[in-house]
Amino acid sequence: MKLKMGISPCPNDTFIFHALLHRLIDTGLFEFEVTFADVQRLNEGAQAGDFDVVKISFGNLWNVQDTYGLLYSGGAMGYGCGPLLLSAKSNLLDPDIPVGVPGKNTTANTLLRFWAERKGVTFEVEYACFDELYRDLLKGERVQSLVIHENRFTYEADGLYLICDLGEYWEHKTGAPIPLGGIVVRRELGSDVAKRVDELIRQSVEFAWKNPEKSTAFIREHAQETEKSVVSSHIAMYVNDFSAHMGDRGERAVRRLQQLIAPEFAGVNTCFAYDY
Repeated sequence: MKLKMGISPCPNDTFIFHALLHRLIDTGLFEFEVTFADVQRLNEGAQAGDFDVVKISFGNLWNVQDTYGLLYSGGAMGYGCGPLLLSAKSNLLDPDIPVGVPGKNTTANTLLRFWAERKGVTFEVEYACFDELYRDLLKGERVQSLVIHENRFTYEADGLYLICDLGEYWEHKTGAPIPLGGIVVRRELGSDVAKRVDELIRQSVEFAWKNPEKSTAFIREHAQETEKSVVSSHIAMYVNDFSAHMGDRGERAVRRLQQLIAPEFAGVNTCFAYDY
């Protein structure tokens, strides 16, 4: 069975899925045809039904849950790994200047609104690709933006200012890990296929932990930032026990986010592809 898969080119995804995509684990009858794209394009692809298995923002989960069910493995979730609200000018938000955001349905945008509502601040937002937002900050073509992925490790050296660590704010207010991105599978494939794909992803993560050198070239081939220490920091931050299986704490984080952005589905156990 050939499955169309969409993931990001970021080091955490290429680290997790390298063994699966290169059949370094026994994938049985499954083959995966992969597409690499930034998070917003993956979100839009899921909404269009373009993939069988795809990484999406948790902030987009309830827009696609009729078509896709959430898996327990392969996602990005944890502590101290949330999006940063940065400025090229100071540590304060200027409400008269638009904030760059890497996509309407991203978890980063949800966390920004979560912070802004509780701080009582309002501002306009402008959407753009995440790497474009960071480049514009460095070039002085944009004043304030949300930053995700590996640029959280470089902003201080690049002379940018931190307005708020939105992940830290989420953790402080909820006590839950930050649910950034998850893997979903097309529901019509059935729960048996969903379970098998979930198990393969878990095996791929475990293979990567045991054999980190095998995925190095693949990760560097696709990464935006290829400096070794940045790539290593990125993987260490975003690939953790939640990536192998989100467990009860991960489920609670997803449901907490659900209460915020899709309260009409709170209490309805439909976002997962199967019960474990």
